[in-house]
Amino acid sequence: MTDLHESADERQRSIQRDVASFADPATRVLVTAAGNRFRATWKAHGEQREIAFPRSGDESGYRSLIAGPKFADLMSVARMIGQASTPIGADSFIDTMAVRQDAENAESRAMRQSSVDLLTTLIEKDTESTTQVIMLTGDAGAGKTCVLRELVRRQADRYIRGQTTKLLLYVNAQGRALARLNEALATELQDLKVGLTYHSIAVLARLGVLVPVIDGFDELLGVSGYDDAFSSLAGLLEQLEGQGHILASARSVYYEEEFLSRAAKIVDATELAWTHIPVRLCDWSEADRSRYIDAWAKSEDMPEEEVKTLRTNIKHAFAGQERTLGAKPLFFTRIASLLRRNPKFSSGRDPLHGLAHDYMQRERKEKLLDRNSAPLLTQEQFERLMRELAEEMWNQDTRELDYPSVRYVAEYVVESEDLSEMAKRTVIERMPTLAFLAQGGDPASHSGAFEHELFFFYFLGLSIAHRLSSSDGDMRIVLSRSALPEDVADRAAAALGREPRRLQEFVARLVQSGKTEWSRTKQVKENVGLLVMALFRERGEIEGCSVSAVVFPGGHFRGVCMKSCSFTEAVFRRTNLDEARFEDCEAQDVLFVEPFLNPQTTQLGITGLDSSQFVGVRVPDSATVYNPSFIADRLRECGAPVSKRGMVARETGIPLRYVEVLERLMGAYRRANPVCADDVHLGKIFSAPEWGTLENLLIGHKLIVKETGHPGGAPITLFRRRFIAEQLMSGLNGDLSGDRRVDGFWRALAAEARKNSGIGG
Repeated sequence: MTDLHESADERQRSIQRDVASFADPATRVLVTAAGNRFRATWKAHGEQREIAFPRSGDESGYRSLIAGPKFADLMSVARMIGQASTPIGADSFIDTMAVRQDAENAESRAMRQSSVDLLTTLIEKDTESTTQVIMLTGDAGAGKTCVLRELVRRQADRYIRGQTTKLLLYVNAQGRALARLNEALATELQDLKVGLTYHSIAVLARLGVLVPVIDGFDELLGVSGYDDAFSSLAGLLEQLEGQGHILASARSVYYEEEFLSRAAKIVDATELAWTHIPVRLCDWSEADRSRYIDAWAKSEDMPEEEVKTLRTNIKHAFAGQERTLGAKPLFFTRIASLLRRNPKFSSGRDPLHGLAHDYMQRERKEKLLDRNSAPLLTQEQFERLMRELAEEMWNQDTRELDYPSVRYVAEYVVESEDLSEMAKRTVIERMPTLAFLAQGGDPASHSGAFEHELFFFYFLGLSIAHRLSSSDGDMRIVLSRSALPEDVADRAAAALGREPRRLQEFVARLVQSGKTEWSRTKQVKENVGLLVMALFRERGEIEGCSVSAVVFPGGHFRGVCMKSCSFTEAVFRRTNLDEARFEDCEAQDVLFVEPFLNPQTTQLGITGLDSSQFVGVRVPDSATVYNPSFIADRLRECGAPVSKRGMVARETGIPLRYVEVLERLMGAYRRANPVCADDVHLGKIFSAPEWGTLENLLIGHKLIVKETGHPGGAPITLFRRRFIAEQLMSGLNGDLSGDRRVDGFWRALAAEARKNSGIGG
């Protein structure tokens, strides 16, 4: 936001920069001083335009001008958003609960509140010195898209009514073949058919009149991998200059943490200023499900006896192992609808498989028929159609294909099947309208997509399982496309679980695909790790498996017992090892980056471990701890047969009190960069006696930069980070980190501690 205290020259440059984002390409924006005003002239859509701005003071007036018809015309944008949005309405929209993950007692039910209300409150709060990056996480099917679309619709309505000055712009990043955020923004604005271009989004967001809402941020990863996607978001953050908001969603907290880690890698070249606010979408409670049934019954005018029977059938369908899936709105609403139509439906052990099977059967037996009302396709043929379509979307890095491409997939499949020419023509022509498929995002684009990402995940998982089981083609190509969703890995593992004797064969083939060095090896290794984890979870008890050259990216081994398994050159990256058991296992050249260890339930019967292989650990009711002595104790508590050398932290001579201050600093940097020395919540860091020494050394080795900010006019002290937490703390155990700044810092801290050894420690 333009600073009230900036000089006249700075304000003139700010106005010129802001106006230039709305001007025609290759045209000059001229801003001249005229009395107590600045006069700007520019060309837009070929027309010469002119407007006067106050030289200082009236910031709300400045924002109103930029948001007004001369520039962004956000009122027109709000109307178009309203027309493009389908009101869900109070009768059918169940506002899922959400919770701020950084709040005290976040897991308490008392901390939960309406997701729409919570997000609205966060967005309406003005920022001072850092851009607020609000990250909404929730599993596939948890209702993130529904919540965000309703939030955007309601905010547009409030904007039109004059109840807010902030408009939300929904950006659907789910399944688009996009490498950069600008492409997603441009596509969304084109779909709305407004005159606004993506060039102005950063200006409007910085001024606080527009908030980009990026649905499916993790989907931006694409074939270019993590770095381009995170760099594009970091590029937007840089343009916001510590102002405004960004709201993004992702399926997993792992992607959220990857954002934080990778954003830190870019800070050496930029001056990012952001604060991360984590919000988690809660599962539907029994009350939420009951409210949905009430609203549905009312809208459909169901007889009371039918509603009673429906409730009984739903309760039975989601009993036992299906209980967790019943907490996901998508599963609950689809199964409820199916049960109303077919009260005898039984989802069995796998509700998604049961749901998909019912959809296929209904399509085959009721719709896709020949002249004699006989099914044109078998169950296996229909499933293959969907598998091939999902894989083609995956290969093209998109979630929707134009109708000719959809029909081409059908043509490719039916040509290899024993079908009549009439049947082939019918299937090819009807392909875009078959079950599971819906029209793409833009009705004018004539494209088809899976009606929900879970169906895409389902069939992509079956496709991967088919390839792995039949040795059909090179797994590297499929696994190199993008970051594989965990739901896809779970679906592939469920399909492969029907062949338990081939588990070691599947693991060996996956591991082999990650051993060839090429530009996409890192992506392949992470996807291999995700699939191996899913296979292990599906089997439950594993014996004698060898796993090498893989990365386990997040995820969990909960409920898995690994016996006599070996892990070589593997990385466990923020992997949850709660309720995981390793018995008589071996590890060689294995690195654990901030794994979750629960001394009560984690069993680490792994030889070859010592604390130097752990860059921090997470334990219940605690932040990440990097102290090697603490880590060695946790390994022992988890039953690790650690050698005597590994049990005791390497003697660095650094007192624990310094380490504890640094750990608190790491926690602060996980939420924001820069951090403010005047923040009352960070008093244990900046008021600690050790901070003076740490500050001098961190600044001296160019790991942090001290700055002065002026939010609201009052000067504050800021410390900007120029390192990654795991990178800095990896030097604590005395090993060289590969970064001269980090290594120099730890050597200097050890020397300073020896010099002051007479002052305790």
